[in-house]
Amino acid sequence: MTRSWSIILPWATPPVKPNGGHGNVYAHAAKVKRTRQTMGLLARQAGIPPLAACRVELTWFVPDRIKRDVDNLTWTLKPLCDALAGTKAWDHKIVPDDTPEFMVKPMPAIIYRPGEPKEMILTITEIPCTT
Repeated sequence: MTRSWSIILPWATPPVKPNGGHGNVYAHAAKVKRTRQTMGLLARQAGIPPLAACRVELTWFVPDRIKRDVDNLTWTLKPLCDALAGTKAWDHKIVPDDTPEFMVKPMPAIIYRPGEPKEMILTITEIPCTT
């Protein structure tokens, strides 16, 4: 039986963006750190146990058809995945590393959901280890 966890993230929009610090590396680093700390806490609260490997999918649900670049979501996905495999005190290490043998990270998705508020969900699914 495959286990899966869907975590509703506390952000309506991606917290880490390619131009989020507008050139200020300290502001950008602070956003990355806060995002990673938040993900570590959410993963612990969800009770995700250590896994051999996992698939991590980021989905952003939006209420309108404004053009958005899905590539920009990868800037948020990276600290989320780092928090699931990292060694910082605030990380929740569920897999040995965030390399492809332990963590599959498909391109994030943006899904139109009319009449609903913006919402970001991270889905973590247990998969067999490839090693």
